[in-house]
Amino acid sequence: MDSHSTLDLLDPVSSWEEDRKFVLRGWCLVFSILATLMVLSVLDGRMAYLQGSYTGYLGFWTDCRKHKCVSLGQVTVLIHMSMGFMMLALVLCLVLLPTMSLSFRPVFRRLNKADLVFSSLSLSIGFLIVLSLTLFVVNCETLQPRPRVSYLMTTYLGWSGGALMLWAGALSYLNHVGMWGRGKTSMEWRLSYRRWVSQQSTQRSTLEQPRSDQDSKCTEDVPSSLPSPRSSPKPL
Repeated sequence: MDSHSTLDLLDPVSSWEEDRKFVLRGWCLVFSILATLMVLSVLDGRMAYLQGSYTGYLGFWTDCRKHKCVSLGQVTVLIHMSMGFMMLALVLCLVLLPTMSLSFRPVFRRLNKADLVFSSLSLSIGFLIVLSLTLFVVNCETLQPRPRVSYLMTTYLGWSGGALMLWAGALSYLNHVGMWGRGKTSMEWRLSYRRWVSQQSTQRSTLEQPRSDQDSKCTEDVPSSLPSPRSSPKPL
């Protein structure tokens, strides 16, 4: 079996593997876009409404000219840390989405570690979002005297965006290790069987060829001048 026929047999499997990787990467891109849109809702600035000693809206970038802001009277370290982590997550989102979109172009299709890089970025973004919102909740719950806190839809959208980004990172990692490419499909089984049959026929023909050559050589070596039984000498 020559190399060209072998490549023809392997091409459908490699094509299927490549298509599978790009389909899963497309889903990761969709999940990442949805997660980014959810996280962008925090730009509204109203993430929680406090009632009691502190009354008003609390968030990262609250427009106090349109909404009543909470006057805490002090600089809260947790809010600033939470805001910094959220800004870093949004910057990484702006890096991840264009890069993942460009990875579908033919010039980038030979990059073997692309999904691993996307997985690392997505998991980092998801972790930063979760950490930022956790610090925000801790800040709201530790205010003294403790007010009544009502978290708004933007906060829940942020949590959902962080979870969706973590899922996109996990899916990118599974795509990198080829989790769904380990088991053989029916096409792969058929191609493997055809390769096995071709190899067996090739080996059989290789073994039969020297044997036939040896038989023909033995036939040629038999002397043709041997007396036949019919030409035995007559008795005296």
